[in-house]
Amino acid sequence: MADIIKEIDTIGDLLATVGVTRFYKQDLPLKYVANTIGVRWQGDSDGEFTQAAYEISRIYQVIYFGNNEVDCINKAKMIRSKLSDYLSKKVKLRGSDDYMTLESFNMSAPFKTDTDGVYAVVGVLNASMLEAYAKPTYTKMNEVITTIIEGGN
Repeated sequence: MADIIKEIDTIGDLLATVGVTRFYKQDLPLKYVANTIGVRWQGDSDGEFTQAAYEISRIYQVIYFGNNEVDCINKAKMIRSKLSDYLSKKVKLRGSDDYMTLESFNMSAPFKTDTDGVYAVVGVLNASMLEAYAKPTYTKMNEVITTIIEGGN
């Protein structure tokens, strides 16, 4: 079953080697801190896939907070490179047997935040996963009794 928290954790795992001090997952701080990444769910939609499953399309925001615009541009390149390795591939979710597919990734230009000395660059990551339709459950037969009659008319 699709789980947004596991998906956010997995995206963080994919970006773990880009060299940041901290990850913010879903909640961002009131004051931004340079050399950090935030990953946030931004919404989703469902679509038909097969008679047995439907597709969930999700949008995630990946934000890098840096010291200046050049820092943001350099880190944006690293983030894009890491995520591009997984585009159009199935990624196993942390602590689960489920998978998500990273579809596309787009980034903004760097900009100054409201926090003094902190700039940011924002990426939009589109991902999808399949979810099976709920199937009805039936009570299993516990015992079958048969009677065999010999010779018959």
